[in-house]
Amino acid sequence: MVIVVVGLRTAGQTLNSLTSSLERLCSKEERTWKDRIFNQIRLDEVNSSQRNHASSWLRKVAASMHFGIDTYALSVDLLDRFLATLKVRPKFLECLAVGCLYIAAKCKEEDDTIPITPEFVIDCNASCSANELLRMERLILEKFNWYADFVTSVDFLQIYFALLLLKSNSQHEGNDNEKILVEKYVDLELKLASCLQHHRLATFKPRILALALISLELEKQQVLEPEINIDWLASITYLQHLAKIESDALLSCRDLIVRLSPSYKVVRLELSDLAFISRAYNSSSSLKPLINLSGRPTYADVVCGRAAPAAQ
Repeated sequence: MVIVVVGLRTAGQTLNSLTSSLERLCSKEERTWKDRIFNQIRLDEVNSSQRNHASSWLRKVAASMHFGIDTYALSVDLLDRFLATLKVRPKFLECLAVGCLYIAAKCKEEDDTIPITPEFVIDCNASCSANELLRMERLILEKFNWYADFVTSVDFLQIYFALLLLKSNSQHEGNDNEKILVEKYVDLELKLASCLQHHRLATFKPRILALALISLELEKQQVLEPEINIDWLASITYLQHLAKIESDALLSCRDLIVRLSPSYKVVRLELSDLAFISRAYNSSSSLKPLINLSGRPTYADVVCGRAAPAAQ
């Protein structure tokens, strides 16, 4: 069976390979996750409202440059990580946001689709210069030890949907459910991008945010179209078990999405409805071990963890 979904990179994978990929993704998230606490008081430091404005601006810029949702999600993740690491004055926020998008594009996009630095600044309509962008790019990478390919909620959204497709096709004949899920995936990418613009949702781990959004969408679908044969609660519990997500965290994220997104008029879940409570798991395995590369490693090799940065 071949599975092909727009935006997914899991075509033709089996259940075992997908679950193994999810385990590695969870392990990578556990190793690299950094808690986010956003400034609410200090006037000389970027606050949560300014962070949200920058995230919304990044979404518009990424869309205008035809970058994927995964690029946008990584740029916001880099922005949040940097703000959680250093105090940033508001006047530097635009250059920081452009730098995060520049790095994310180099990690996720094809090389020939990324403008050279001076053109990138112009396309972003940014007030910083090309040299300032390059200095900011280096500062960001140095703070992250020259690694930037972090896990985002888009990564989990992709693999969750691939697993749902595989599970749906194994239980039902025909392509009705598959068509519905494919349509929902495209729609949920846009909704996930909107969620990333809220600093309160950015405090949840990517695996939780992605699953909470999927659960709300499937629940809404079943309420509006009960004839559709998708057992949303069983599907979400299945993914929750695989991703080892605790029920209280999932419910908290769902509630916040509902408050921030009025379109979700669904029945509120109780904790007892989700039976699975996660157990601790071993996160010591490495997702991308370093490998020997002939010649000088490329930018993508360094920031995506495929090669160590050259000694200065």
